[in-house]
Amino acid sequence: MLGTALNIVLFVASGIFVLSFLVFFHELGHYSVARFFNVAIERFSVGFGKPIVQWTNKHGTKWSISRVPLGGYVKFKGDAGAASNPDAEELEKIKEEFSGKGDVALENIFHFKPLYQRVLIVLAGPIANFILAILMFAAIALSVGSTRYASVVGTVVENSPAEAAGFMPGDTILRMDGEDVSTWSQLLTYVSLKSDTEITAEIDRDGVMKTLKVTPARTEREDFVGGRARVGQIGISIARDGPVKKVSYNPLTALQYGGQQTLSTISATGTYIGRIFKGKESGDQLGSVVKITAITGKSVIDVANTEASAWARIKAILLTLTAVGASISIALGVANLMPIPALDGGHLLYYGYEAVAGRPLSQKKQEFGFRIGFAVLLTLFVVLTINDIGYVRSLFS
Repeated sequence: MLGTALNIVLFVASGIFVLSFLVFFHELGHYSVARFFNVAIERFSVGFGKPIVQWTNKHGTKWSISRVPLGGYVKFKGDAGAASNPDAEELEKIKEEFSGKGDVALENIFHFKPLYQRVLIVLAGPIANFILAILMFAAIALSVGSTRYASVVGTVVENSPAEAAGFMPGDTILRMDGEDVSTWSQLLTYVSLKSDTEITAEIDRDGVMKTLKVTPARTEREDFVGGRARVGQIGISIARDGPVKKVSYNPLTALQYGGQQTLSTISATGTYIGRIFKGKESGDQLGSVVKITAITGKSVIDVANTEASAWARIKAILLTLTAVGASISIALGVANLMPIPALDGGHLLYYGYEAVAGRPLSQKKQEFGFRIGFAVLLTLFVVLTINDIGYVRSLFS
């Protein structure tokens, strides 16, 4: 067992490491595509605030690692700030500086680039996060394979929705609302996102196909690190003697597995966000930096404190960081695609207007939108921090 001080260091360091790495990869997506289109880039920063370390590369970009590890940004020439909102005065100066020298001198400025190039540069960040998640899931598949437990009912909780619906031990659940839930992980994910919503379940009972109607109840459940959240449950447990399939992978099938896992996670995240807007979920499962750090740190120290050899624990920690990092990378990509000015999705919203109207949104309207966007983000940060505090309390209670 590790000492308390070492546990705390490992807890904080692992959370900061994973978040910083994911942010770096996100910004690297923006940076790489921008460099491909010869965009002038002033700064690439991991973190905010005063730089701890910085250097300038041969292209004139200042790279820095800053004191506050809560994000990062790529700042293009002509940007007013880290959100890549255009600096009208700076752009006018650039135009005046290169007046009479033709359009070629302005080609390196992001805000003067063709619309399709700006769209690709903005999309590159979230896409980089999704690609990273695919590679991380693939790495896990190559390392340890996967284990698929069949959705066979072991026990039915008394007075539960499952009992009311007529589920019985031994039932094999095949589909819900037409979607494949034949593995236990698929079943748990689907049910957790259907609180208070009737589900049509197709089951195999001793070779006879039956259809049952069940409405999951929103109840508290522990996640894989011990934190508690209210999700949909129907009141069944898996059969301990049910069919188990262990799958091994080659590089190609591992990438396919990574893609499937990433798509299913994106779909589940989108479903949850959609239910929030429909008023069917409270949003208490959403979190920010504190929750990310808590989940990452707790999962690592749980592994580090197991009774195993040092090398076995190191390998387990690396696998844990990879698995947690893949899920967080997807969440980061999805969050950045939200249509809020100051996020990548907000830029794409502006570009959508430009594509339809044939001209950019006026500078005043863009600036107003960015102010609204920052206010929305600040409000979200407060709400998510409240969620985080409640989650951390449940994690260590």
